[in-house]
Amino acid sequence: MTKEEIKEFSLRIADSSKTELVVITYDIIINYIDGAIKAYEEEELENVVFNLQKAKQFVNNLSSCLDLNVGISHELLRIYIYVNNCLVKDIVKRNPANGENVKRIISKLRNSYNEISPLDHSGKVMKNSEQVYVGYTYGRTSTLNEVVVR
Repeated sequence: MTKEEIKEFSLRIADSSKTELVVITYDIIINYIDGAIKAYEEEELENVVFNLQKAKQFVNNLSSCLDLNVGISHELLRIYIYVNNCLVKDIVKRNPANGENVKRIISKLRNSYNEISPLDHSGKVMKNSEQVYVGYTYGRTSTLNEVVVR
């Protein structure tokens, strides 16, 4: 993951609700799997393993946050265990062979959470974060410049 992507995810996290945070976590997992696939194509096996391990860490984080008193959590846990097993196999083989399958599963979960995120009125997860305004301005040379004000 590039520094720019990390910055983008950080800004999104600072302004997210609990449900939006799950959506962002799914986006991060997909990003790491894409990174593993790209690294494999470029024959950078250490980066393949690194990206797959990071994706696995985020999946494990999601599974550890489940409230197992809620019925759907058991189904999500089964999915997370399956995805985790796929990632472990890929890490051992140093080959993201299950990457597209995992991305498909995570994308479906992401889309589901993204649909219900507008219904989450619990407020921001990070209460004391700064408000971030993003906009575009024109410089003297009439080129478009991005401005972030905190």
